Amino acid sequence: MNRLIKENYIPLKSSDMGENHKLVLILSAGQGLIRIAVFGVKGKKSGAQRALIQPFSLCRGDLYYDPVKKLWRLKEGECLESRDSFHTHLNKYYAALFWSDLIIQTYAGGGSQDFFNMSENLFRNLSNAEGAMVPGIFLRSLWDYLALEGIQPETNRCSRCGRPAPPTKAVCYSGEGMVVCSRCRIDSLPLLTASARIFLEAVMEKKVLPEVDSDTLESLTAYIMTILRSIVRLKMDQESLKIIFQ
Repeated sequence: MNRLIKENYIPLKSSDMGENHKLVLILSAGQGLIRIAVFGVKGKKSGAQRALIQPFSLCRGDLYYDPVKKLWRLKEGECLESRDSFHTHLNKYYAALFWSDLIIQTYAGGGSQDFFNMSENLFRNLSNAEGAMVPGIFLRSLWDYLALEGIQPETNRCSRCGRPAPPTKAVCYSGEGMVVCSRCRIDSLPLLTASARIFLEAVMEKKVLPEVDSDTLESLTAYIMTILRSIVRLKMDQESLKIIFQ
């Protein structure tokens, strides 16, 4: 392991370490999810340093690993993109918190560069977006995450018999998010609406996202959260999700 590296990172959350220092959990481009010590950041003359630990911003720093204390330290750095809008828009903030929880619970997607890039793009897009665009940006990133992990279900055919699902129809899905046709269904199952399927197809084909109404948002959220909760334990509850979609 190189003791001194320079790379981009995204601060996620911090805790006090003594009177003047912070221990900061970051997502880094090369090391994945790590904690770094930032000394003197709570002092009166530490304004520039505070920007280096602002949650969800993009920073670049010299990270030094102390093998004796088994601790990463931030020696110096710069804030490349400060994202203040998270502090003024509640739905943006909760969307960022949700993604931060996903980062932590999945150990940064296994530490891949693709996951870092996806997270960086999401935080940037959320920060720059109008409030009404936040739900679509958030759901698109969750759906793309499932593709990155290789667990994105097909929504255009039955997972059991392979029967095609008409594109203009709602479909049922199992507890793992797998589409089940009427012939294979045994018990009552939740529905993914036709408009929700159109949204997901637009994400996969990288098209402009269609506008979605409240019913479509509810269907998309229930479907994607069903899949996520089958693979990872997330702390955000339904009330938190409502704030993102308000």
